[in-house]
Amino acid sequence: MTQPSAPKDIEKMVFNTAKAMAIAEGGYVTRGVVKLYIEDARKVLLDVAKSAKRHKWTVEELILALDPPKPKPKPWEKYEGPPQRGGP
Repeated sequence: MTQPSAPKDIEKMVFNTAKAMAIAEGGYVTRGVVKLYIEDARKVLLDVAKSAKRHKWTVEELILALDPPKPKPKPWEKYEGPPQRGGP
């Protein structure tokens, strides 16, 4: 079992979610702008947690569903495709 590197701080998660929402909206992202998204970010995180609990998802399953592992390319795949032009 892994040890957490820092104490759990939900406010950091809410702030980072609000920051991501502000970035997605576009424009400048300042601390003041991010504060406008704090309440919405908290609602989003709460809704995600409630939905995951209702559907009996574990945290690991949720992470895998949202960010599936990428398959490693085979060694020969770098040679597939059109030949590269090189040299003079």
